[in-house]
Amino acid sequence: MPVCEGCGTKTDDLHIQRRAQRVELARKFRPAHIRVLFLDVAPPARSEDFFYRAAVVRSSRSLASRMFFDELARAMGAAPGSEIVEDLALAEFERRGFFLTHAIECPLEEVDQPQTAMRRVAPAAIKRVQTDYNPAYIVPLGKSTQELIRLFGLIGWGDRLVLDKGDPFVDPYLGDPQRQAAAGSAFGERIQKLLAALP
Repeated sequence: MPVCEGCGTKTDDLHIQRRAQRVELARKFRPAHIRVLFLDVAPPARSEDFFYRAAVVRSSRSLASRMFFDELARAMGAAPGSEIVEDLALAEFERRGFFLTHAIECPLEEVDQPQTAMRRVAPAAIKRVQTDYNPAYIVPLGKSTQELIRLFGLIGWGDRLVLDKGDPFVDPYLGDPQRQAAAGSAFGERIQKLLAALP
């Protein structure tokens, strides 16, 4: 059985093919020079929910995926409640030098021992960020990226991190707009304000 480079799992050809498709979709919107790298934990299991698969009909995405997309659009300045056209938003994301990648390049549902996957792939993820992306700034997304924050500090990249009071940006209520609003957990505008203050 082949081993997937993106998650270290012994797997089948279909798993590797799906990863290659995600990599190709993302490559279309990769800026020549990455100013801000959004570093999430892992891509979603449904291919329709992948950030770089622009939805013509937004209802094809899950609600949580739409909310995540909208938060990243707000991080670049889209107004709350404004209508988002995904292919235009992705083109603007690229134009601003923004790029989203994942520490674990495969959905957690497809990974061996997902609870320890971040620890297993962390060194390769850090190296990929350094050598392949070399961003000016890194915005960690998701609780599991806490491990990477520590490692970025150890390699001297702590000053490149854009954090939420020392932690990754986390919204436990993606998929539940009422609870998100009540908790004030949306992170797009907070990220946008922090990025606007950077040189």
